[in-house]
Amino acid sequence: MGHDYSYSQPDSSDLADKHSEDTAERELDALIRMDEAESRVYPPQPEVEHGFPKECYCGAQPILSNCYNRRFFTCPNVDDGEMHIHKWWDVAVVEELRDNDRRYEVMVEKVDYLTLFNEYESEINEKMVMLENVVNEIRNENRFRYITDLLVVCVMVIFACILFMSTY
Repeated sequence: MGHDYSYSQPDSSDLADKHSEDTAERELDALIRMDEAESRVYPPQPEVEHGFPKECYCGAQPILSNCYNRRFFTCPNVDDGEMHIHKWWDVAVVEELRDNDRRYEVMVEKVDYLTLFNEYESEINEKMVMLENVVNEIRNENRFRYITDLLVVCVMVIFACILFMSTY
């Protein structure tokens, strides 16, 4: 079975090819990083994303324009080649109406809560008045009871005196 295995060291031309590939990848990575650094990235703004746009990504006030009988919001600087807003007017109106519906529902819930709280507060006030009346009745009963107890003690003392006097 005479397999002939030969081992050899890589020559300098193989290493040169490897280094040239590595250098090309590094140059490509550097070019990509430079391109990313030069490109402008505008952060999304919630005003532009939902409802009527109030400001473009570039900071300009949006204008209302027409295209084939359909209105849309756009930026006056749209021709400069940068990123600017473009939003259909009817989509913005629908979003605004939905937001108003949500706000209305929240307000209705708050009013219902306040109404419920006022009813609860009036119940608490009624219960407080009833409790005060019960306390006053108990206080009056205790006064009457105190007087009654005092009279009973006096009658017993008088009766004891009469018995004591009659035995002597």
